[in-house]
Amino acid sequence: MDWSVEDECYGVKLNIFRPRETDIPQIAYQDVVVLHRVKVQRYGGNMSFITNHQTTIRVYESSKIPRPPESASVALRPCTKKDERPELTEEIHHYVAAFYHKLDKTNAPSEEVFRQAARQSANVKDKFSLLQDVQAERFYDLIVRVVRAPHFDFDNKATLYVSDYTENPAFHDHILENLDASQDGDVYGYTSEEPAPVAERWIAPEGKKSLQVTCWEPHSRALQEDVKLGSWIGLKNVQIRLGHDYKYLEGFVREDRTYPNRINVYPLNLDDRENMDDRLTAALRRQQAADKEKKKVIKDIKSAQVAGQKRKASEVQAIEDQPALNAKQRRAENRAKKEEKARQNVVSAAPVALSTKSDPPKQNPTQDVTLAGNRQIICEKSNAGLTTIESMLEPSFMKIKIDADTVEVQVPFVNKKYLTFVRVVDFSPSCIEDFAVSRKITQYQDLSDSENSDGSSLDEDESSGGDNDPTVKRAWEWRFSLLLEDALPADGSSPARVWVAVNNGAGQCLTNLDADDLRKNRKCRYQLQDIMHILWGNLEEVKAANGEKQQASKQEVNSRPGSRGSNGNRTQMHDLDSDEEKEEVSGRGKESSSRSNEIRLVSKPFTCPIKQYGVRTGKKDEWMRVFAMDGVRIKDV
Repeated sequence: MDWSVEDECYGVKLNIFRPRETDIPQIAYQDVVVLHRVKVQRYGGNMSFITNHQTTIRVYESSKIPRPPESASVALRPCTKKDERPELTEEIHHYVAAFYHKLDKTNAPSEEVFRQAARQSANVKDKFSLLQDVQAERFYDLIVRVVRAPHFDFDNKATLYVSDYTENPAFHDHILENLDASQDGDVYGYTSEEPAPVAERWIAPEGKKSLQVTCWEPHSRALQEDVKLGSWIGLKNVQIRLGHDYKYLEGFVREDRTYPNRINVYPLNLDDRENMDDRLTAALRRQQAADKEKKKVIKDIKSAQVAGQKRKASEVQAIEDQPALNAKQRRAENRAKKEEKARQNVVSAAPVALSTKSDPPKQNPTQDVTLAGNRQIICEKSNAGLTTIESMLEPSFMKIKIDADTVEVQVPFVNKKYLTFVRVVDFSPSCIEDFAVSRKITQYQDLSDSENSDGSSLDEDESSGGDNDPTVKRAWEWRFSLLLEDALPADGSSPARVWVAVNNGAGQCLTNLDADDLRKNRKCRYQLQDIMHILWGNLEEVKAANGEKQQASKQEVNSRPGSRGSNGNRTQMHDLDSDEEKEEVSGRGKESSSRSNEIRLVSKPFTCPIKQYGVRTGKKDEWMRVFAMDGVRIKDV
């Protein structure tokens, strides 16, 4: 303290830095200190003095300072050679004598307080550490660079990433992402025209060299005012411990309960090279080495990109040099591709062992079936034996006890899963654009009891109406059915058939597509047609040809005298059990085989899990048996 603060209860702190402990002068209670070339700084929110290599310190022993007008030169304590220059003048000696005896020492601390503070200052522990040496549950002082701008929360908390370019195996491994130096702010390589916001920029070095630090008030306020991306800062009393995920180390700077206004975050000045801390100088050298390595990596990647572009350009040029095909040649090429695809889907004639009612099913026959069937269709692994549709359609019985007797009672359904070897011979709806239906999005759609028993989340209120209302939000789901036929029926009998439902979940698994409006989304419709062609072969062409033939037959019947017309000859949509339609679909009839324009169904069988369950019919205590496809996937290659 001096005359300017003699009436105050505080003074100015002096921070002395010397190469050796013996170079620090001995200062006793109420001694007068003369400082030359000392630096004024603002640290921790308060102003203080800090010495440098040019600072000289001279101390006058208080008990030997005479009263003015005597000179105080006799009270000078011995000093080091460094502090001998410049020499003190007589004017300064007389000033020290007058200053000491006229200064009001009422607000000065007591001698006991001074001695306690002196002991604490002499026992200062250097907590500085490089990031490579930090460990959990300890406190450190750090000199680091901000490699990601601070993010400020509403609860006066700031989070930033820092690095001193040393590696710690307990840090998160950062992958070098922004390899193009010309993409300012495009840290994720999306080549955006506008630079990313400052808070999202990331200039961290590659590897485990970056530490996440969280700061609370008043330190977060200092970050907001004085720190930006790329700044070098000092952090004091940083607690290191595992983060919330208990995987990587993180840093935490909290409020000092003893000194609430002390700020442990301060920017470092890179302009004063003469007085720069040696630890900061070493960190800058590490940064320079890391930047050189990054530039080398960028150069190597750019060279590889240029080589790849040249190779790609030569391939494009080779394609452009080929003669262009006319429309006739393109049609011929497309026909050849379709014929080749149809030949690949021809059913293999290899025999497959199927189980019947009299023969118990073999365990795990899936491998043999896959070899003889469509290898582009896979199903989930099952330990169930392979069975036929005929045995699957047999009625189910349950044994119950009535008094002392056991009675078999037929039940409407059983919850059971089967493994079959089948091919698709029909589908419904007949128009593939109707395979997906829409429903209104409601607040109850995520409830577990909002699904119907068939696995669909559609109900009458949600699926009806509102299709053309732009204010109603709608979602699309798969809902269609497939008619499956035994691929190789036992004993040469007529193959059995069954309709299986495909709900939204099974449709997504089967096609690997999300449902959409197939009348508007042509890309999705074309993808669905290509994928389903793998499942059912040329079934669409067969149905289209049979539809034209049925239409011609109806017109012929309607033209006869006494005909009831088209409305009087309605047939059921999915009635494919008649002999005539079986011959049209499977191509096994003698009459159809003799026709030159008949299209034969060409499809390859596949292994298909089918589950049986029951749904209510609407009448009290009445149930209906239903079958559904489950766990089948088409591999689109």
